[in-house]
Amino acid sequence: MRVGKIIELKKITRHSYPDFTVKLAVELYIYSHCGFEKVSGLIKYLNELLGLGIERIPCANTIENWVKKTGYSLYHQTPEELSEKEYATIMDESMMLGSEKMILSLAVEAEKSNHQALQHKDVKVLDISVAGKWNSSTISGILKETTNRVGHKPLYVISDNDTKLSKSFREQGYNQIRDIGHTMARLIEQVYGKEEDFKSYTKQLSEVKVREVMRPCSYLLPPRQRAIARFMNLSPILKWSKQINHNFSQLNEEEAKNFMFVKEHLALIEELERIFNCVNSILEQAKNQGFSKKNINHYIHELQNNLSHYGTRVEQVKTSLCNYLKEEKEKLQTLKNTWHCSSDIIESLFGEYKFRKARNPLHGITTYVLVLPVIAAMGHLPESSNLDFKGKLESVFMSNLTQWKENKLTENLTIKRRSKLAS
Repeated sequence: MRVGKIIELKKITRHSYPDFTVKLAVELYIYSHCGFEKVSGLIKYLNELLGLGIERIPCANTIENWVKKTGYSLYHQTPEELSEKEYATIMDESMMLGSEKMILSLAVEAEKSNHQALQHKDVKVLDISVAGKWNSSTISGILKETTNRVGHKPLYVISDNDTKLSKSFREQGYNQIRDIGHTMARLIEQVYGKEEDFKSYTKQLSEVKVREVMRPCSYLLPPRQRAIARFMNLSPILKWSKQINHNFSQLNEEEAKNFMFVKEHLALIEELERIFNCVNSILEQAKNQGFSKKNINHYIHELQNNLSHYGTRVEQVKTSLCNYLKEEKEKLQTLKNTWHCSSDIIESLFGEYKFRKARNPLHGITTYVLVLPVIAAMGHLPESSNLDFKGKLESVFMSNLTQWKENKLTENLTIKRRSKLAS
């Protein structure tokens, strides 16, 4: 059934398509997680099905340019929006292929105003910088540049415990709130990482995953762990371990032989499970409710109630976690402050970018990275955005993207490879 044309079409200066087509294309691209070619096909299908009256279907390259131009406009608009606001910066480094490493800076309102974890729409992309190598000096340069663009410093910065980032914050006199997830995992690792029973258990976990992957026991193998920051996702391993132990009598002889090490490490597993049950409860509360003096007192009380009288190592973990929370509490300026304490949202944006970008890693970081401001502005859940696509496309030229690429990005590795192999 055709519904006829019901949308008012506004012409965009220097562009052959009306604003509705641009809006439909960009929103479909962000929300559908399809490629540009597929989005072009979807527009054609919807136009025929619903009678949208779209006279020309944009090609994949045109849609990609619209996304980049929208991202460029949002990227440069952000400092103006923050000029009269108290804001916080979330900053992290993402490792890329070869010599490329990206530093991403997000801005968020300094005071937490709701009881839910940060969403894409809550943040704005403040800076995207790419270099072959980062140190505290070059990161300090980014901090100075963003401060100059906004007009004043952030109230605080959130980051993990990366040495060069932390050093640059100290050198510039920034108040750093350490990401609660990374910090708590690191403090637990400091207690257990070198313990013989823990090293033995993780070694046998790795060995069984390699040894049994193509064998009958493969359906029972433990979940994958992160290569870096293993302690941030130990909970799935602990849950698997408890399930193996609980159902051990149901395993056949070969399965029991392969997973006997789980039974042998039951005391360690129960010890770690107690710690992570408590820590995960605090993480969920902190990411939703933030850091205030009252909230931090509650988190400390929960640690003391749940991790007392369970052995020397648990006591060490409890003391370290409580000391960390007390140190962060001292950074809050007033009793009324409720600040963000997690950098999960920046990792979420990194994940979105890596999922969407070209599969060939040699393409490296291109102007396509300007999709990040668009993802942040439009959010995660499909809904019609209120972005002024007409105004954004009219304010940006393709030459702006070229200039931004020259100023912000490094040499494309595909071109570098082609040039080297051709010589």
